[in-house]
Amino acid sequence: MATNGFDTSKQVGQGGYGKVYKGVLSDGTIVAIKRAHVGSLQGQNEFFTEIELLSRLHHRNLVPLVGYCFEQGEQMLVYEFMPNGSVGHLLSGKHFVLCNL
Repeated sequence: MATNGFDTSKQVGQGGYGKVYKGVLSDGTIVAIKRAHVGSLQGQNEFFTEIELLSRLHHRNLVPLVGYCFEQGEQMLVYEFMPNGSVGHLLSGKHFVLCNL
């Protein structure tokens, strides 16, 4: 429901793990939902190990993990939404802004 059925207009990125969608939770929180490609699914143990690790890591340069979904063979990670794009885009120069101070 948060992504309107993974509507393509909600897609904000894509990587080796899967596509990333912008979503809105029922409480109004805006999130980024990383949905695994069918062929890239991890095993259940690896998926839950990753969730445990991400939930323990806290750093100002890491996007916080808000939650996860593991239902009907789907693996999804739910992160806080970053409106200015990904670090990957920043580092690749696609959204790089040079400031002259």
